[in-house]
Amino acid sequence: MTTPTIDQSSSKTSTSRSAGKPGSQDHSDRLRSTRGKRKPVNSKPTQAAKPAPRSLETFDYMAVDARGQRVSGQLTAGSAQEAIDRIRRQQLRPVRLRTARSSIFAREFSMPGVGSSVKPRELAAFTRQFATMVGAGIPLIRTLTVLAQQNENPTMVKVLEQTRFDVEAGDSLSRSIARHPKVFDHLYCSMVAAGEESGAPEEVLRQLAISQERAVVVRQKIRSAMAYPTAVLVMVTGVIAVMLRFVVPRFATIYTDLGGTLPLPTRMLVSASDLVVQRSIPLLVVIGLTIFGTRKWLGTDDGRLRWDTIKLRLPLIGTLIHKTVLARFGRTMAVLTAAGVPVLDTFAIAAQTVGNAAVTRSLERVRDAIQRGEAIGPTMLEEPLFPVTMVQLISVGEESGSLDQMFSIVGDTYEEEVAAAVDGFSSLIEPLLMALIGLVVGGMVISLYLPMFRIIDFVQ
Repeated sequence: MTTPTIDQSSSKTSTSRSAGKPGSQDHSDRLRSTRGKRKPVNSKPTQAAKPAPRSLETFDYMAVDARGQRVSGQLTAGSAQEAIDRIRRQQLRPVRLRTARSSIFAREFSMPGVGSSVKPRELAAFTRQFATMVGAGIPLIRTLTVLAQQNENPTMVKVLEQTRFDVEAGDSLSRSIARHPKVFDHLYCSMVAAGEESGAPEEVLRQLAISQERAVVVRQKIRSAMAYPTAVLVMVTGVIAVMLRFVVPRFATIYTDLGGTLPLPTRMLVSASDLVVQRSIPLLVVIGLTIFGTRKWLGTDDGRLRWDTIKLRLPLIGTLIHKTVLARFGRTMAVLTAAGVPVLDTFAIAAQTVGNAAVTRSLERVRDAIQRGEAIGPTMLEEPLFPVTMVQLISVGEESGSLDQMFSIVGDTYEEEVAAAVDGFSSLIEPLLMALIGLVVGGMVISLYLPMFRIIDFVQ
């Protein structure tokens, strides 16, 4: 007897079982029938706005449907009992359930972000298509099925099929996608939950798609600006390594045979070459341990906070990083407030998504002050990381009841400043890199040939 996967079986049997499940079509109908009803900004927080406290596991299962056919597949749940309950809600009788095991190769040699990640550009395109199909009135189950069939990313396909399985079992869309935090972050889940609560999911998804597309444009500009200096630094590092490994030892042999005392720059260069040639293995071990220790330190809360604070103070790129964080903050707050998410929740979500621990700390302090009843503007003025101009705009929005518009202006303003800063950085970094190349490579060449000017003294 054939054992179809859950993706195949759920797509084949969803039509025959959907009439008997109260959660599948009813949820799609509710998602469309409540469209057009909005709630005010300070509406009651949705359940999905809170981060899930439990870790999720992937289970392999085998079950039997109403016709006696075996169905197997995978699902993600917080516990084995939750997995069994979800299988039963699909009108399936579970026969076997066990924790999914990855292969030794995948477990030992997997690299984060390689082969299994969903890129921001792909997620933005998916969100745009999702908003279009939901706005056209296509049922949610069918929308997820079509988007899974059209998507070329295997990770995204698996996530969409699992999401469809959960929605068919009666879960809401926001709860279903919250089970995949590596693809849908807290901001995404909160936006979807706000769309379900307000009755205008297509509008919320459209705003989310616009926000993601703008973020992708900013990210691409920054990466393009960093591509040239990165390539130059790699090339300079290669030139230095080749000179220390092959060129300097030959000159050192000549100077040793001639005798005499070498100039200080030459002695330093020869010592560096000896370190690379004779102690390459210990050197690599030290470099590896340093990288490992640094990564461990950055993984701690204190390490990440200190490093993110240092990044904001770096010359040239510190201002660019700061403006990028502020642009992300403004765009996130604009989307959340426009969707009707309560102010306290918007600051909590923004604190998790700005991407800088120092700014996160500031936003957490602002949120605590707002919870105590203080106004947004004066509280943010006490935080040095928020510019006065930005805070004044937010204060005006708070007083006039148009926070979403002011946050949108903040996002637009800093996105434009980021674009201008990237262009200025690109025009400035080229001459600086040329000077660096001349200083490093030229300094090494001069250090090598300095003894030549004293060759007569060596001979004597």
